[in-house]
Amino acid sequence: MAANQTDQLSRQVEAFTAWKQDIAREIARYRGWLNSQGLNNQEVDQRLAAALKTLRFDRILLAFVGEFSRGKSELINAILGRHYGQRLLPTRIGRATMCPTELFYDASATGAYIKLLPIQTRGDNVPLSTYKRQLEHWVHLTINLDDPVALKKTFTEVAQTREVSLETAAELGFQVEYLEPSLGKAGHVHIPAWRHALINIDHPLLRQGLAIIDTPGLNALGSEPELTLSLLPDAQALVFVLSADSGVTASDFAIWNSHVHDIGQRRGAAVYAVLNKIDLLWDDDEEPEEADEAVNRLARLTAKQLHLAPENVLPLSAKQGLKARMHNDAALLERSRMARLEVALARSVVQAKEAALKTSLLRELADMVEASRQAVLAQRVRLEAEERIHASGHRDTEHELVQLTRSSQQEQAAYNKRLVFLQQSRKLLEQQMPRLVASLAAGKLEAHFARAREQVESNRLGMGVPNAVAGFFQGLRTDLGQFRQEVDTTQLLVTKLYERYTQETGATPPPVPRFDAGTYLRELDDLEAQAAPYKNRLGSLLASQQKVFERFFESVAREAAGVHARAREDGERWCKQALAPLMQQTLESKKRLEAMTAKLERLRTFGDNRFEQTGSIREQRESLREQQTLLEDILGRLKDPALR
Repeated sequence: MAANQTDQLSRQVEAFTAWKQDIAREIARYRGWLNSQGLNNQEVDQRLAAALKTLRFDRILLAFVGEFSRGKSELINAILGRHYGQRLLPTRIGRATMCPTELFYDASATGAYIKLLPIQTRGDNVPLSTYKRQLEHWVHLTINLDDPVALKKTFTEVAQTREVSLETAAELGFQVEYLEPSLGKAGHVHIPAWRHALINIDHPLLRQGLAIIDTPGLNALGSEPELTLSLLPDAQALVFVLSADSGVTASDFAIWNSHVHDIGQRRGAAVYAVLNKIDLLWDDDEEPEEADEAVNRLARLTAKQLHLAPENVLPLSAKQGLKARMHNDAALLERSRMARLEVALARSVVQAKEAALKTSLLRELADMVEASRQAVLAQRVRLEAEERIHASGHRDTEHELVQLTRSSQQEQAAYNKRLVFLQQSRKLLEQQMPRLVASLAAGKLEAHFARAREQVESNRLGMGVPNAVAGFFQGLRTDLGQFRQEVDTTQLLVTKLYERYTQETGATPPPVPRFDAGTYLRELDDLEAQAAPYKNRLGSLLASQQKVFERFFESVAREAAGVHARAREDGERWCKQALAPLMQQTLESKKRLEAMTAKLERLRTFGDNRFEQTGSIREQRESLREQQTLLEDILGRLKDPALR
């Protein structure tokens, strides 16, 4: 059982990635069919292109959070290190990871590397996300995965520190009470040499789209706003690492309450508390069952303290788990309980990702393919009826000609009416779009930011920071409220257009595309809640620490700008694509009209080449049967689960 559990995370991530690739292929097949049938158009193609982009850039992000010396790096080593037969991240007594570290696979890189951002960049008002686009500021180190000694030396660089004065540390945003004092210089402390580390390695799990964040403890979480405002909330799972020999300490509680529990609650991320280092509780003179019971009691206590479900508290030994894997020791692996974490992550994270994609992406795609399948089926039924008449050799050609001519004229009129209606509807939506976009104009964000800065400048020693941040968020909330009103107006217009379309054409109405603007207001509420610990701490800053506020506010503004931009872009895209289902039906109408025209031509020459016509109809019917089979196959694959 342990062997199967050991590989479960890897197997499920691999299966999930293969599933996404399969979905992308099915979208390409559907796209190809639309093009071959002359049914593609700009609106439909944009929807399909957006779906492909979502699949391509989707990733599974795991964040490991906890105080220093809890074994976070060793836990990551236990998950990744088996592939290389050695530790990747440095581990030592004390603070091994000094700066936030991201591990991922960069397909565009020529080899493994570490990029390190110097700590002095904290003195600038430049957010981390900007520096990620300006790689000239980073120190680049190559990684030789085939040389264990060189590998260890390179990774050790991540843990380097600098000695600076207390004033310099405070200016860089550190909470000096949590820093390690210098033994050689009075009034000096140790700070990380690096602000952030980016590590690219070619590992099977990372290659499949898994990414990992390793955080160095309370001081880093409290002094790098972007870490808790952006990176951690984006994670699908938060692994909160504790040490079994110390239990939940005061600093553990501080991290849990400020940076873990609330994110899990608001964002719906899976949250696990890992009681690491259970091997420290093993006693050679004690029966294994007794040690296990002691560990289980500690797990139950931890679950109660953190208000977590007992199954989300996982005691384990990362050190022994890594050792067991490197030496293929199944018994030690079982006792380390390492595989249980992987099973939990595989179950909750990967399956949740699949469910999210199905809700947000596949349902819409399936509706599109089903509409095409129904159109092909209807055309096939009509051809089969015509084929039976041809085969009998008996038909009232003149009467049928009159009827078909009349039907063709009606279909032509309906098609023309649909085209005119769509043109008029597009104009109405184009008129509404500027109002939709203007409600979240970039200039509004800049105005909110400027007012906040002015308020802080005028009241540095009082409540300037908390009031400025509160006013900033209130301004954003007002903007998004106006945006939601414009979305509601646009949604009402789209709904009425669909109703008119149905009334005027008699067609079966497709589902009306919906847009939930409230999502972005909820994101803003989350952002404000995440910013609260920084806002409150910064309210008591002295004027000399103004840079700390500026960096904090730059981070908040960047995240807020992201919410603004996504809302504006998503709203604009929804508005542009709102008529895509009607356009698809209109193109299907065009196909029916073409089929009627072809049938009219066959009727006019029925007596002359009846057998030839029968053969032509049979070929068309067979083609439609193949198209129907293709669409049904695509539809089935879209509904097929990633994980079995």
